Amino acid sequence: MIGKITRLCLLLSAVLFLCIIPSRRVSAAVKTMPDGGLFDPSFYAATYDDVYKAFGMNETMLYQHYLLCGIKEKRLPYAGYVYPATISQTDPGIDSDTVIRMQDGMLFDPVYYAKKNPDVAAVFGTVPANLYAHYVYFGMAEGRLPYEGYEPSQLKLTFSTVGAIADAYTADDIINALRQAAKYRVTSLKLHDHWSSGISSEQLPVFISSQAGYLATAYGVRSVSCTRPLVYGDVKNLIIETDVTLKY
Repeated sequence: MIGKITRLCLLLSAVLFLCIIPSRRVSAAVKTMPDGGLFDPSFYAATYDDVYKAFGMNETMLYQHYLLCGIKEKRLPYAGYVYPATISQTDPGIDSDTVIRMQDGMLFDPVYYAKKNPDVAAVFGTVPANLYAHYVYFGMAEGRLPYEGYEPSQLKLTFSTVGAIADAYTADDIINALRQAAKYRVTSLKLHDHWSSGISSEQLPVFISSQAGYLATAYGVRSVSCTRPLVYGDVKNLIIETDVTLKY
C-alpha cells in the first residue's frame, strides 16, 4: 500500500513539474516594453536556446538578457529586426563617428544624446535603442537634439478637400507630416517622399508604421496604414508617393 502511495506521489510530482516547465511558444506579437523598446520574448526564447534554458519564458529576464548581453552579441529582439548601421561619412553635414542610422531611417547619435541629456542617461542608460525611444516619444517634442548640428523640420501641410498633402525632403519631414496630420485629425494624407530624405520605397511603409506608437499615445490614433509606394520622376527629382490613412 505504501509503495502504491509513494508511486502515486511521484507520478503527481512529475505531472506538476511538467506543468510548470515554461512552454516554448514560437509565435507571439512584438511588445512595447516599459522603456519603449520593442521585443518579442517568444521569438527570443525560441531563437536562442541557451537563453531559453537559462530563463525559460520569463519575459522580464529575457528582455534584461537582451539589453545586457543580446545587443552586444547582435541577437535579434524580434523577427526581421535590423541593427542600425554606422552612417557613411559622405552624408551631408554629419561629421560624428558616433551617429547611426536607426531602423526607421532616422539619424541619431546616442553618445551625444546621453552627454547632452544626463537626466535621460540616468534613467535610460547608454543603450542606443533606449535613448532613441526617449527621443522619439519625448525628446523631439521637448526640443532635444538627436545629434549635434541637427536642424528640425519646417514642413507645413497643404490641406485639400479630401485630406492633406506633404512634400517631405528629410526623414524628419515625414515624421512631422504624420504628427501634424494626427494633430489636425486628418484621416487621409498624401505623402510625397523626395529622394533626398534617404527613405527608400522599401523603407517607407516600415518608417510610417514605426511612428504608430507615438501617434497612438500623443494623438489617439488607433491605426496607421499606407498604400504601396509609387515611384516616379527623374533621377534628379525622384519622388516616392503613398497615401496614408489614419484612424482615430
